[in-house]
Amino acid sequence: MAVHLKDFGQVKNALVGIRTYLPVGLTVLVGLSLSAIAATGVYEWERRSAQENLVQRRETVSVTLQSDIEEYLQVTRSLGALYDISGPVTEENFQRFSQSFFENYPGIFGMAWLERVSKSQRKAFEQRMQAQGKENFQIRDRAADGNLIPSGDRPEYFPILYGQPATRYTGELLGLDPSYDPKVRAAINRGKNQGQISVTERFVLADGKTYGVAMFRPVYQGGDRPAGIRDRRNTFSGMTYTVYSLSNLLERSLGGLTLYHLDFYLLDPAAEPDNQVLIFYDSNTQRFIADTRLKPPGPLSPESLCYNNPSLCTQTLQVANRQWTLLLRPTSTFEGFMGNTIATLAIGLLLTGLIALYLGLSIRRTTDLEVAMQKLQTTQGQLIQAEKMSSIGQLVAGVAHEINNPVSFIYGNVNHADEYVKDLLFLLALYQQHYPEPVAEIQEEAEALDIDFLIEDLPKTIKSMTVGAERIQNIVLSLRNFSRTDEAEIKAVDIHQGLNSTLMILQHRLKATAGHQAIQVFKKYADLPLVECYPGQLNQVFMNLLANAIDALEDTLAQTPSPDYIPTLTLWTKVLAKSPTETPGDGGELNPEFIVIGIEDNASGIPPEIIPNIFNPFFTTKPIGKGTGLGLSISYQIIVEKHLGQLNCFSQLGKGTEFRIQLPVSQTSQTKSS
Repeated sequence: MAVHLKDFGQVKNALVGIRTYLPVGLTVLVGLSLSAIAATGVYEWERRSAQENLVQRRETVSVTLQSDIEEYLQVTRSLGALYDISGPVTEENFQRFSQSFFENYPGIFGMAWLERVSKSQRKAFEQRMQAQGKENFQIRDRAADGNLIPSGDRPEYFPILYGQPATRYTGELLGLDPSYDPKVRAAINRGKNQGQISVTERFVLADGKTYGVAMFRPVYQGGDRPAGIRDRRNTFSGMTYTVYSLSNLLERSLGGLTLYHLDFYLLDPAAEPDNQVLIFYDSNTQRFIADTRLKPPGPLSPESLCYNNPSLCTQTLQVANRQWTLLLRPTSTFEGFMGNTIATLAIGLLLTGLIALYLGLSIRRTTDLEVAMQKLQTTQGQLIQAEKMSSIGQLVAGVAHEINNPVSFIYGNVNHADEYVKDLLFLLALYQQHYPEPVAEIQEEAEALDIDFLIEDLPKTIKSMTVGAERIQNIVLSLRNFSRTDEAEIKAVDIHQGLNSTLMILQHRLKATAGHQAIQVFKKYADLPLVECYPGQLNQVFMNLLANAIDALEDTLAQTPSPDYIPTLTLWTKVLAKSPTETPGDGGELNPEFIVIGIEDNASGIPPEIIPNIFNPFFTTKPIGKGTGLGLSISYQIIVEKHLGQLNCFSQLGKGTEFRIQLPVSQTSQTKSS
């Protein structure tokens, strides 16, 4: 197997630099992660609050608007009822009856009576109106240029005979037949045939600028609405015609509401595509726009509250035989709910930066001191070197002691906390027994806290704290066995103890998680002698190889999630006698010279073209940020250069990978032989 370790001194210096400032990187990474998590939580809370506010505002606007629309519909019904009750209505009675509506409903633009005139009766009808004092009365249509012209031939006409306000329905406007417009004619026919109020699409009012809608209420001879369509057509005598100004109607309805930072459209989906927008409310100017400046609503931005849930911003309103749609458009100010999110993120980043800066300066100062110490050590020899190793060992022992102190404190107080919790839960049970029906406020708070779940889960929480404290004690012991920083010199050690300590460090990655099932570990240990080695460095090799194997198993689980696949990690050891190429026989006493350590996984394997490069510095197949490409290179250096052993890799695609470490039992004899 080809192994390239060019410029290893540069790699070593780079590695030392990475290790030196690793706490700074970890601090920044943890700080950024916590800041992002906190900011995300605040953002989601603010977003939910804004959505709830939007729903409340939508309900308020829609309920208010629907209520006022019903009032205006009742005006149209009342005007039609006048004809149902009174029969023929004089112009004077019409004016007197409708006057009160104009005073109380500013949204009304005009009210009129449209009498049905058949084609055969047209000429006689015009002459009769002229004889009654309406000079030059003629049934007219409105041309495209806005001028009035004599009506063309149609089966029937609906001329305006009189209307309110009287000042508007004079002169040429009398005799105007709104049914010249096919859309209006269709609305009149629907009302006539169905016997119900019929609403038109929007149209430009007589002022030539603003939009309005008309409501037609059919009137039949005899007053009551006939049951059959044919009878309704035969007895149909005309229409009461009510015109509403959309801007005035909505200003009356919604003028008193708080609509800050919330634009909205009122749409008529059944109208022609270019005629669907009835009105637009601009919260910036607090004005209703219902004229030729209207434009259809644009698409929602992905940041909008309604982008993934359009129903938040829509509400259907029933208007007689039509349905209008209220379409809300929160402005950027309304949706600008990221103030707390930005503040949370800024504070998190500031604290992270300050801690990282302080830590970096501390490490820099520590590094400078270490350099000076190294220069001093080169002149002092073995005594100072031994003293340094002893100091490091004392530091590890001190750290372990300092960790054990708070853990012991926690562990000692958990029992007391458990008793206190039991007492409190017992007291709470007494309250529930003697006061089974608390006041409403306490009942609501108990339901909000889910008190039954709390009573069940709190003792479990205390128990888990106890288990956690015990586990920390075991981890501290494993960390000490694993690091062995006080054993920087060659020492005869138990290889199995190093493997087991490393497995303890990685135990959290072997357990089942939401992402994958548990990784099975099998140990096939032989009876090994004590091996002379650098214990701390050898444990580092175990860590690198085991972590890589776990990574490979996790990747395989993610790529091929199958219930039949059981991720497995196998550790085995054996003894080689006399030479690296000979294995022990079945008889006689062994003279062990080498031991072999195997770490196997049943992952997807390594492609053959990659295997020759895996021990090269900085070579990695992992995504950016997940691997540095130094783990196997360092492991190779420790095994081959420091321990005069061998590190080999064997892999088959679809079956798994094995890393095999071969070490001499005695470094002294191996050094002499080499």
